[in-house]
Amino acid sequence: MALTSAVSDFIKSIYELFASVFGTAYSLAHSLFMAIFNFVGGLLTLAGDIASGVLDIAGGVSKFVLGNFVLVVVGAVAAIAFVRYTAQGRQVAAAGKKTN
Repeated sequence: MALTSAVSDFIKSIYELFASVFGTAYSLAHSLFMAIFNFVGGLLTLAGDIASGVLDIAGGVSKFVLGNFVLVVVGAVAAIAFVRYTAQGRQVAAAGKKTN
């Protein structure tokens, strides 16, 4: 019986050796695949966050411009009026001196 149990234990240990090698290979391949998968997913998330940030900045600028649209229009009208008024040869009135 000692010989049969020795052979049986030897066969079990050979099986466990191969199972361990294949388990390690599978674990290594799975870890490598997941690392690549997560890296690509991280790059896509980064690109999405950058695009979202750019759109947030553009939205903030447009909200600022639209919010101050009246002031921009008033400034443009004043500038055009000033240019046309001075183009007619008149000077802008200042607190001038009276000469007799």
